[in-house]
Amino acid sequence: MSPTSHISRIRQRIAQLVNERRAAEKVLLERPPLLKGTFSEVRRTCGNPACKCARGEKHLCRQLSASVEGKTRTWNVPRGYAAKVKRLTDNYRRFRRARAAWVRTNQRLLELINELEAARTVPDFRDESGRQKG
Repeated sequence: MSPTSHISRIRQRIAQLVNERRAAEKVLLERPPLLKGTFSEVRRTCGNPACKCARGEKHLCRQLSASVEGKTRTWNVPRGYAAKVKRLTDNYRRFRRARAAWVRTNQRLLELINELEAARTVPDFRDESGRQKG
């Protein structure tokens, strides 16, 4: 592969990564509120031996789990808040994924920019090919 075509491929990949970074930035700059944690629906027993859940028909329980000061905490979510909590935690997950993609893209961009610099750097000041004129 000629140096010119190698440089061209690097520049094309950089342009592609810049577009990927813009897509991540678009998500990061959106304004919806975020709620850290995971929303889940689980089936549980209440402990009452006369309840239907004691016979296997468990109660539906909505929960929010999140890490607080290094420990996982779980809260029950009232039925009326379930849709809102799910939407907010989905927003948070989408934000975190975009953030991770942005970081990975920037790391790869830095690698490619370093590669581009190395490919464009001439080995000798006498001329671009490194051969002495004469």
